[in-house]
Order: sequence, then C-alpha cells, then structure tokens
Amino acid sequence: MRTSWILAYGVVVLLAGGSLSPAASAEAPAANTEAPAAPAVAPEADRLLRDMGDYLKAAPQMSFHAEITHDDLLPTGQKLQLGATYQAAVRRPDRVFTEYVGDVDARRLWYDGKTVTLYDPVLDVYAAEPGQGTIDATVDHLTKQLGFAPPLSDLMTSDPAATLRKNVLYGFVVGRSEVDGAACQHLAFVEQNIDWQIWIEDGTRVLPRKLVITYKRLPGAPQFSAVLSDWDLATRPPDSLFVAQPPASASRIEFLTAANAKPKPAAPKKSAEGTK
Repeated sequence: MRTSWILAYGVVVLLAGGSLSPAASAEAPAANTEAPAAPAVAPEADRLLRDMGDYLKAAPQMSFHAEITHDDLLPTGQKLQLGATYQAAVRRPDRVFTEYVGDVDARRLWYDGKTVTLYDPVLDVYAAEPGQGTIDATVDHLTKQLGFAPPLSDLMTSDPAATLRKNVLYGFVVGRSEVDGAACQHLAFVEQNIDWQIWIEDGTRVLPRKLVITYKRLPGAPQFSAVLSDWDLATRPPDSLFVAQPPASASRIEFLTAANAKPKPAAPKKSAEGTK
C-alpha cells in the first residue's frame, strides 16, 4: 500500500491508501536481501484471486464505493483509528476519478489520459503531473516519482490479479464468510513487508468486497481496511467526470518528488579549522 499524498512546500499528508507496497515516505526497515523461495500459494486461493482479476479485467469501465478505516500512529505510540468514504470511477485504459473524504483530510484526483490532477479541499491547493498514457504506467510513475497512488489502485490496473499477486510469498483460503450480507471467500496472503486479506464474492459477480492490509514492518503494525460496495461495471462514466475541476479559489502548487521528500542527512559540523 502506498500511504502518502505528497504535495509541495513540505505539506505531507499520511493517508492509508490502497496499493500493496509501502509509500516512499513510510518505508519499512530493510528486508532480507536473500532470494525468496518460490511463492507457496494454495491452488484454490490462486484460482479465486485470478477469477476475480479476470472479472475486473474484462470490464472496460467500473465504479465503486468504499468505507475505509486506517490506523494513525501518534508519536507516543498510541494508535488512532480514522475513517473515510471513497468513490472511484475508472474507464480503461486511461481515465480515473477518485474522491476521498476522511475524518481529518480529503482528496480529489482526476486523470484524463494526459494529466493527473490532485486537489486538497482542506488546504484549497492542487498540483498536476503529466500522465504516462495508461492507468498502469501512470500509477507506477506516481508511486516511484511522487510517493503516492490512488487508494485501491491495484484494482484499477489492466490485470488486477497479477498486480496483487506480484510480491506474494504465501497464500491460502481462510474459509467462507459474509460481507454486508454477501457470501464471500476469505483469502489471506503474506508478503515481506505486509500481510493482506481479501474477501471475494461468491457467484457470478466475482467482486472484491473487503480488503485488510497489515503493515507488519512499520511501528505499531498499522492496518488499513476497506469494505467495497455499489460496484457498477456496466455504466460508462462520462468524459466530464475525468476532467480536473479544482475551484477558482484553489492555488496551484508543485508536487514534492519522492526523492526530495526523504529526510536529508545533516550537514557536517564545522570546526575552527574548517569543515571536517
């Protein structure tokens, strides 16, 4: 999961977003560099995940709603649970709109095929970045260069199952359960830096209904949870939805790159003889 929306002049807002890799600004401790063993994923878990991915991949467009909760770690070590509502609309291969309204912050993102625009209504500022032609390439660019991606963006890519499966070491089927009254298959997966669980709806609509991610290498092992509903894979979102519409009052600022967001080493101290 990438966890940061990073804007300019040092404004860094931590947000439990939605992909399955830690953000540049919330990196986990260095992991073991030895080559991992071949992934050990139960065949049924692999099949269910691929069925879900194929179902989403076949849809030229989709929209959904999510109720999100995520942990915020205080300097004292205490964890607070914060909540948010989230709307997403996707039109493949190169259109995305998302709106996040949380307890302490809010974000709106537009990608119209050419430009990604991120607006913060609390600060009334926005920033824009050239897109990379497709949703996949743009999400990869935003993650590597700017340190953020839209929440739940793994589900928006051209092959969601492959994206989710990329760093998995182990996986298995937990069993059957319900999410908002829908019968689901509950799966669990392990990666080096995170553990994650997904609930996939049984039946002909093989949709993800819940996602829980545990950042086991971060202090306090914070969690992100999203319950997904209101899936619509039939209605084509209009072009106007993906056109950036920050209000006239909003000030334009620049994105802070992921590299520049990292703390810089302290300057060497000077002695009477000069710099050592």
